Amino acid sequence: MASNCVHGLGDWYSEKGYVIARQVFSKHALAMLGQSFRSVLNKPEHGDFDQTCPLDDLIIKREAQNHDIVYKAAQSLGSAASTYQLLGSSEIFDLVSQATGFRGHDFHLMPLYLIAQPPSDDRFDYCWHQDGAYYSWCPDLITLWFPVNRGTNRDTGTISMIPGSHQHGVRESDTFLKHGHFKQVQSRLSVGELETEESIEIDLGDCCIMHGHTVHKSVPNRSETPRVAGVLRIANLGNLSSYERERFYCVHSS
Repeated sequence: MASNCVHGLGDWYSEKGYVIARQVFSKHALAMLGQSFRSVLNKPEHGDFDQTCPLDDLIIKREAQNHDIVYKAAQSLGSAASTYQLLGSSEIFDLVSQATGFRGHDFHLMPLYLIAQPPSDDRFDYCWHQDGAYYSWCPDLITLWFPVNRGTNRDTGTISMIPGSHQHGVRESDTFLKHGHFKQVQSRLSVGELETEESIEIDLGDCCIMHGHTVHKSVPNRSETPRVAGVLRIANLGNLSSYERERFYCVHSS
């Protein structure tokens, strides 16, 4: 994987459709983000209020009650001060500029949210897809994906890429609802692409910068604890003719 150096970051991103920024987020800021998540999960309205319950245990407990509790808490991070602290204390946007060639002052953010992937539970894992398919109004979409509670690999739950798949633009796809409401826009793979799959292994503090047309999917969590990842989508407005505010505050249900 590429490192946080100016030289080569853009070449890797252009070729692969993604790049890993190493140790761009501080452990303290990530821990604060996790605590914001835990705080909403632990509201008295959900029952079993316990200030000492670890985040991993609380996720499993609330998921057993109702997935909607976990989903809404994960969405709450878009307005959390810890989110602004995490992003503002890092060099992530400079690195996104280096990778993409876009100007940082043209970046506009959609609300950050978390994805909590319980152990041995793939009900809400994504199939092969392109993030750009969910945001067709934005031709220059970038996604940031990073672990919040621990590093990720094929055993602990991560994401897999089809390297270079972004070079072919928007794919033909099949749209359906998984479990009745979890929207999937499944990309059609070309012959031989499946054999090129690359699963990313990244440590706590690392961040994957991904092109909006890169085909990727969830890798199931086969560990014994939940995997929590942060997702932030960035729209480059430099090539858009207008700014439409509502675009940035519309999230799809999962």
